[in-house]
Amino acid sequence: MTFLNLDSIDFDSKSYHKLEIVQMLDGNMLYVPVHVIKGAEPGSVLGLYANIHGTEYYQNRIIRTVVQKTRSDELKGTIIAVPVANPYSFAHMTRNTPNPPEETVDFSNMNRVFPGKRSTPLFGSMNPTDVSLTMRIAAAISDELVSKCTHILDYHGQMSGMALNKMLFNLDPPSKEMARVFGLGILHDPPGSIGSSTFMPMTSYAGTLGIPSAVPEIGGGGHGEVFEAECERVGVKGTLNVMKHLGMLEGLPELPEKQFYFVYAPHVRATVGGYFVSDMEASDVGIGKPPRDVSEGEVLGTIYNPYSFEELEQIKSPCDGLIYACRVSGLVNPQSEVLAIADYRDSKWIE
Repeated sequence: MTFLNLDSIDFDSKSYHKLEIVQMLDGNMLYVPVHVIKGAEPGSVLGLYANIHGTEYYQNRIIRTVVQKTRSDELKGTIIAVPVANPYSFAHMTRNTPNPPEETVDFSNMNRVFPGKRSTPLFGSMNPTDVSLTMRIAAAISDELVSKCTHILDYHGQMSGMALNKMLFNLDPPSKEMARVFGLGILHDPPGSIGSSTFMPMTSYAGTLGIPSAVPEIGGGGHGEVFEAECERVGVKGTLNVMKHLGMLEGLPELPEKQFYFVYAPHVRATVGGYFVSDMEASDVGIGKPPRDVSEGEVLGTIYNPYSFEELEQIKSPCDGLIYACRVSGLVNPQSEVLAIADYRDSKWIE
């Protein structure tokens, strides 16, 4: 029996459902929460997903506001909203699923294991139950939710102490147009891919099904209510823009005069552990104000030894460009990401 039969849900309605995954050791049922808003008329089925990574908790607010403020009698089509896609990592406030049963099965990052099933044997096994909990959640979402969508927005962000602002998207023209009309202001079309023929991010899997998908990456944790509220505002506005673009709501998208489209995104990582004193603020990524313009070689922070107080490293911009990810002051480990730049090389402004 199908978990979610959209045909059985009445038009002009809102409903809440629980996609059951498995009974956990504490006796409670692990389930994925699903909100469905079915408009007064048929149309696109837009999937909204957040918290595939539990540390990106603030994206939950975007879906909450969209679900609460969307009136089904003004909607054409259907919204399938999943505010907590990985409830186990969300409850533990971790990026990856905690306590992975076996690292040789997967690395517990749910956005690397869709559709949650193997197409090639692992140690000779193709048993469908011979998967990790991470994969089991991903498989349920793939089968019961992703497959029912005609379009997808998958919200992400950064860990605590960092901020991020960019739009990723699948490479088909409808996905690119969804990314543009979201209106985030900075669009990234990176060379290469983290997908594979076996396991991949959710939006990459959706692409194999012909579902246009885009990934708004907005904000970061631990920066206070003013910043989180602005991230929510930006995310809600972008979502409504996409809904208008798809004909799900009346009106036209409200877009910035121009948006920055870039390809190359050099990252800077701390090569030593220590105390990072940053010259950057979370808003420098372009949330609440334009993204900060920096020059190649510009010093954007220093790392010192908290024991001897010796200065260990200067963090410099690797190129001319715009900051789209940065870390504020605090402790860093070796190889911690501290900065990412939208390189002006081969970039352009689009209107």
